[in-house]
Amino acid sequence: MAGAGTGGTLNGAGQFLKAKNPDCHVVCVEPTEARVLVGGSAGMHGVVGIGANLQLPLIEKLAPGQEWKEGKRGAVDEFLHASTPESVEWANRVAAEEGLLIGPSSGAAIKVGVDIAKRPEMKGKTIVVLQASSGIRYVSHPMWEAQKLEGSAALPLPPDLETEIPICRWKSEDYVPPPKD
Repeated sequence: MAGAGTGGTLNGAGQFLKAKNPDCHVVCVEPTEARVLVGGSAGMHGVVGIGANLQLPLIEKLAPGQEWKEGKRGAVDEFLHASTPESVEWANRVAAEEGLLIGPSSGAAIKVGVDIAKRPEMKGKTIVVLQASSGIRYVSHPMWEAQKLEGSAALPLPPDLETEIPICRWKSEDYVPPPKD
């Protein structure tokens, strides 16, 4: 399973995997707030990287002319979704628990992957979730606000911002952390 930014990764990987194993179950993930790929309405969301609010040409190529609705489309067996809060929660959880810096679209895909893993028919099956990009691309996303605030409070500004010598900007032994509220 994977989110669909352009649909290219899901299209290519899905077709390849189906050629190797026709019983493979391919899932496309989109934001709950913008279920365009199943005929829903466009909508504002914070799952950056997927959910472009348009019917993707590379997903269209899987089944040209087919109505945009729930169900199978070419190599894609199922279209599932995750909300912005769920996507951010799972991205932060994976960063904290697994040490993987991922973005909201990957958080959405992992959330859906966990939901699928809980299905009784998936017991003993291998589930693969594609992570299309690093979370470093999304450092300005609100999902990192708590970490930015923590970093700002913990790290002092260097007293000397000159680009010429001295090499040592400040002495760590002189640092006094700010009082806690």
